[in-house]
Amino acid sequence: KLGSDLVKAEGRSIVLSGNNFVGEQIIINAINHLLGNFNKTIDFTHADLTRQGDESGLAGLVKEMETGKVSTIIFLDCNPVYDYAGRETFREALKKVKSRVSTAYSLDETANVCDLVAPNHHMMESWGDVQPKRGHYSLIQPVISPLFDTRQAETSLLFWAGKAQGVKEEVYFNYLKANWTSLIPGDFFPGQTFENRWNQLLKEGVVKASVSQISVAFKGNVNDAVSMLPKTGNTPIEISFYETVNIGNGQYAENPWLQEMPNPVDRTVWGNHLAIPIRFDGVNRYESLNNLKDGDIVSVELNGQKLEVPVVRAFGQMEGTVSLALGYGRSNAGMVGTGVGVDANAMLSVKDDLTVYFGEQVLISEKIAKDKDFASVQYHHTMGLKAADGTTGEQINADERELVDDFWKNFTSGFQGALTERSIIYQSNLKELDDKTKSLAEKRAKFKKLNDAQIYNGYDQNYALGHHWAMHIDLNACTGCGACTIACMAENNIPVVGKHEVHRHHEMAWLRIDRYFYGDFENPNVVYQPMLCQHCDNAPCENVCPVNATNHSQEGLNQMAYNRCIGTRYCANNCPYKVRRFNWLDYTTADIMKGNEPALHLGNKEYNEESLVFGSDNLTRMVLNPDVTVRSRGVIEKCSFCVQRLQEGKLNAKREERKLTDKDVRTACQMACATNAISFGDRNDEESVVTKKMNSPLSYYVLEEVNVRSSISYSMKVNNRDTELNA
Repeated sequence: KLGSDLVKAEGRSIVLSGNNFVGEQIIINAINHLLGNFNKTIDFTHADLTRQGDESGLAGLVKEMETGKVSTIIFLDCNPVYDYAGRETFREALKKVKSRVSTAYSLDETANVCDLVAPNHHMMESWGDVQPKRGHYSLIQPVISPLFDTRQAETSLLFWAGKAQGVKEEVYFNYLKANWTSLIPGDFFPGQTFENRWNQLLKEGVVKASVSQISVAFKGNVNDAVSMLPKTGNTPIEISFYETVNIGNGQYAENPWLQEMPNPVDRTVWGNHLAIPIRFDGVNRYESLNNLKDGDIVSVELNGQKLEVPVVRAFGQMEGTVSLALGYGRSNAGMVGTGVGVDANAMLSVKDDLTVYFGEQVLISEKIAKDKDFASVQYHHTMGLKAADGTTGEQINADERELVDDFWKNFTSGFQGALTERSIIYQSNLKELDDKTKSLAEKRAKFKKLNDAQIYNGYDQNYALGHHWAMHIDLNACTGCGACTIACMAENNIPVVGKHEVHRHHEMAWLRIDRYFYGDFENPNVVYQPMLCQHCDNAPCENVCPVNATNHSQEGLNQMAYNRCIGTRYCANNCPYKVRRFNWLDYTTADIMKGNEPALHLGNKEYNEESLVFGSDNLTRMVLNPDVTVRSRGVIEKCSFCVQRLQEGKLNAKREERKLTDKDVRTACQMACATNAISFGDRNDEESVVTKKMNSPLSYYVLEEVNVRSSISYSMKVNNRDTELNA
């Protein structure tokens, strides 16, 4: 069936490989060639030029170092002593190199074994240029002067090569600009002098040039490729290794924002966890490998290495497999990243000079301990997963069976029943879309009738005058990457609280991303739902605040008066979306009482060694946005729709004597979203993007039946999976 579908979609399909074995890559290329995908779904003309590393070249370097052919080595933007699979061999070979120089901007594992360290600027302090795709050019421009007495690595290279021109701060800039006199393509701003073209390039930031077409023909030998495939053994469990979107291969381990950003798949923070599969027993229980629970610590053995790591149960993890993230367990990653998680790089192996990102002879123990600070931001995972009844074989709602013994089946719909029956997620298959759209309209009409039946008239603010701010979130576009969460934290001075506080459910992020599974439990669909303050026009948080600290603006914003808040937390209790955050501690030293400052210790296992308080000195205070109030202990906070940006946009439009447009007011989360899943604007403007999307027949409000009159709408999740293949 799968092969037939691929043939039918000739020139409109793509087959990808999950590893870097040359033989497998050749076979995959042959399949794509037969399917007519070259120069169609696979574009060589505008090829991605990132991740161009050559592992065979690195293996060759190791051999040259071992034989004494390398006298000097300079490391730039790499950390092979930590992340190279053959790092033990590399470390021994490196000892035979006379001069070892690192240009790392922080003392990482490789810099720690070098003779000299010439600290590089941070990227945001640097000049540079990039070509991420053929025909796409961009300049890297500094946004701040260097904070420390560092020097850009390229400047150091020019000095060492005797080609430096000008004062230290301008050496690489002069070199870069001179180099671009011949690099700027002719179709970049034609008819202008170089200086004007250069200034225009600085202004635009990213420019596109026409490139010659590249046609590729497959010339590989499939028979030879088959013989190159690795021989797999008949082992009960296979382990795979991967990089997370927040930490990567460890290069971002020093960033506390990214350490506290939940993994999109398992929703955990501050460390890596062994993902194990879940199965349904056919009656009323979800089961897992060795009956392990989230946070249980097990021993993992592979390639002579042994690690102790917490587990997390993962829907969609194939039976007989487990997975573990790379990039953690750093030994030299500053106060933030050192000792966070376990170092899985030690388990990687090298075959034919290529890293093998899986292992077959893996041994996993029973539970040996419990992670007392297991930090996950989500414990409700599913929205009506289907499974086969163990007796009749019929498809049942496994969530409604879970944790429900026979006696209670007539009285309750199960542990997750409250979720599956509420208007949180609406989803449809493409074939059922018309019926599901009609069903959604009927439900919304029912909710409206219910909400209109009031026992008293009450009072309605006339939001038709002036602005009425609103947001729409497209669940079909959201990938759960978390960029919006980090943008919100950076924009609004939201503190990082560390693993221990997240474990206690004290995380402070204003915008969280809820991830739900639905469909068949063995191969489930996933939907990501960004959840933030809904800025309800009938907000239940407002009428329970005894001091009117949370109130409503004339523009439809649910706003906070921090100096009124006395910390009763009634508003958080009464919020059906659970999006309000309470400052349990003085995370940013805004409190005058020094005893309220926490000892964060972030991801480290011990909490009594060394205190780490952000905002306690002028340097770390530079990260704070001066347009946003810094909150102190005992105060509730939540999403403000970036009110400071709204004010800026209104003032700019007023100064320029024109009407406010969607482009004038963009929230931080909206700007950070790579897929344009978030739209924001004035719902009173009939021509605004957000108004048009909110009027879509696929649009709905979460928990619309409780009549809070949310200002954020969501779109129904629509998938186009093949129901016959369940894929």
